[in-house]
Amino acid sequence: MDVLKRKLVFNETLNESNHSINSIENLSNEIFYEIFDYFDGGEIVKIFSKLNSRFEQLLHSSFILIKTHFYLFYYEEIMNKDHELEIFSNKLCSNLKILFINCSQNIIFFDAHRWEQLILHYYPQLEKFYLTYYDGINNNNQYPIYTGPVNQFSSSFWIQRKWIFHVQINGIYNKYMIYPYKKTWYNYIDDNNIEYSTSTSLIFTQFLTSSYDEMIFEQIKRVLTITKIYHLSISKEHSIHLAIQLINVLRDLITLKIHSLPSDETTSFTFEEFCTIASFKSRSKIAKVYIEEINDINDFHNISLFCPRMKFLQVKRFNINIQLCLRTFLKDIYNNNDICSIRSLCFDVRTMDDEIIQNFDIMIRSEKLLFDYTIKHVYNKIYLQWK
Repeated sequence: MDVLKRKLVFNETLNESNHSINSIENLSNEIFYEIFDYFDGGEIVKIFSKLNSRFEQLLHSSFILIKTHFYLFYYEEIMNKDHELEIFSNKLCSNLKILFINCSQNIIFFDAHRWEQLILHYYPQLEKFYLTYYDGINNNNQYPIYTGPVNQFSSSFWIQRKWIFHVQINGIYNKYMIYPYKKTWYNYIDDNNIEYSTSTSLIFTQFLTSSYDEMIFEQIKRVLTITKIYHLSISKEHSIHLAIQLINVLRDLITLKIHSLPSDETTSFTFEEFCTIASFKSRSKIAKVYIEEINDINDFHNISLFCPRMKFLQVKRFNINIQLCLRTFLKDIYNNNDICSIRSLCFDVRTMDDEIIQNFDIMIRSEKLLFDYTIKHVYNKIYLQWK
């Protein structure tokens, strides 16, 4: 045991009772609780459950709250042996509050109904559930066959508990996650009308090379057999062309978050891309957009091309003059009916004061960029809304 861990001191107890402990059976339960605190729940069960009936009673005692992190690296083998997941669960206390499970190589983990039954039966008091599944192609360059229904983790069981399904594409593998709802940028203001049934997000953490694009869409095709995607987040700079392709494939998107658009990229679209962009005006559902960095004055225009029905736009950082950007964007809105859906802007300002608000207000009024509008700041953010 690690030398940095707490030491158990028995001297006082031994002196008070005036006798020596020569058998493990004579140790108090409190000492075992102290020992249990050094282990994860799975280790406790493995080490102590088969010793004798006393340890079985301790494991199920309400006096011990096991902080359980299950790392079932050999889950496929366990599942093939008399449903040992249920047997394992039966050995844990039913008042378990938090459960973590990391797994891979077994598509049975996507059986939401099985999870529902297991949780209801063995963990009726479970408050937080964290499931992470790593999905990758096998030696035959294929994914495990998935035959379940789409969106099965969006049933009333999961929605009532606010346990949300998410997907992350990180290089060559897909990572599927379930965890309790967290406040998001698109629900930051209106946190009372959240549609948990449409909270599933897809997150891209990296792009390898341009030749990787084909694999990306194979991965997305795989994802869409399992769940619909309503929120897309891209954490790295990417091309406009890739963004158009992603939005075209993910037809149920209602929000989009991107890092930035490349400032050195020449925006020249193919005929097929023009047709795709034109179709967005009638079928796009993206209403809220977040961009972390604005690098070029044309970024607003490009975003409006593939999100023509957005109503809200948030910008974290301007790498060019913010007032010039705002003027250009509002003029585009005034002169272009194609982007008339937007009615709200939010952007961060590093050093906030009333003078900044006044300058924006004077510019809008003097140049008649907007008429019926409100402008205010909350902490380091400026909110501009109009009718």
